[in-house]
Amino acid sequence: MAVETSPAPSPAAGSARDLRKRRRRTWLSASLLLAALGAAAGTAWALLRPLPVTLAAATRGEAVDTVYASGVVEYVRQARIAPVVTAPIRQVLVTEGQAVAAGQPLAQLEDGPQAATALQLEAQAGLARAAARRIARLYAVGFAARAADEDARSQVDAAQQAARSARVRLEDYRLRAPFAGQVLRREAEPGDLAAAGVPLFVVAVPGALRVTAGVDERDVGRLAVGREAVIRADAFPGQVFASRIAEITPQGDATGRVFRARLSLDPATVLRPGMTVEANLVIARRPAAILVPTPSLREGAVWIAAGGRVHRRAVTLGVQGAERTEVLAGVKVGERLVLDPPADLKDGDRIAPRPEPGR
Repeated sequence: MAVETSPAPSPAAGSARDLRKRRRRTWLSASLLLAALGAAAGTAWALLRPLPVTLAAATRGEAVDTVYASGVVEYVRQARIAPVVTAPIRQVLVTEGQAVAAGQPLAQLEDGPQAATALQLEAQAGLARAAARRIARLYAVGFAARAADEDARSQVDAAQQAARSARVRLEDYRLRAPFAGQVLRREAEPGDLAAAGVPLFVVAVPGALRVTAGVDERDVGRLAVGREAVIRADAFPGQVFASRIAEITPQGDATGRVFRARLSLDPATVLRPGMTVEANLVIARRPAAILVPTPSLREGAVWIAAGGRVHRRAVTLGVQGAERTEVLAGVKVGERLVLDPPADLKDGDRIAPRPEPGR
């Protein structure tokens, strides 16, 4: 029986296979090492690469410290005229826009019952006077006592006072202009029932306007009569109206916690009575203040750019505005600040400045 045999591997062939295996392991190790080095380099670059930011410089300019208030344009002298009695309106004597003199009648209410009462009391006063004259003649000739004469005189005084009061009350049924001016509003028509205390007319002196603004009680102590104010109105966008504080009411409103400030207006102003306005009452002006862009502030600090890195610096703030904010301490003029600093920005981070907006 024949048996086939394979030739035994030679020592040289085994050495070649081992060499190839070692080479594959070497290349694999080198590839893994290169991949690790690449990942590490990428991570290092991500960590060390400069952060792109936008910078802006601190400048010097005017800072204006103001108190905000909202108010209404109104006439300086204006009266709302209401009856003190409830009665039907007999006659309306004026129209809206009409000029009136001081004391001029505006409307007449139905006063028939009161007029009758006045006539009755006047008649009673006449009877009392006649009776007093008879008793006085009798007293003069000794046929009446002194006490009777004095009592008659007292009754005359009482009757005349009652008649005089009735005549005065007749004026309650006549509405008159309290001063010379113009009728701005008329809420009265003949036949309507006028209610006591409900205004029927508004009379004002035309041409003299002011703003009455409400000031928070926390700010009223910083105001003073004569200081300037700046007024804006939605009805005239982009326009600014100069004014001054003319008056500050001595007592505030405990419910709303506000005080009223009266602001003067130019007689030629285009503002109209009844318009709502916003006012900035000027407390102080500092013409050489250090100003920084408001977007550069974060949590009471700014980020200063120097030598390709940033450094956080706490600041003391003054007047704050939408675009610029006054810095009282912590920043020098010309220092460059990071706008809208990222939340993960750290002290000492490298930065790559971007062009400023508009440059």
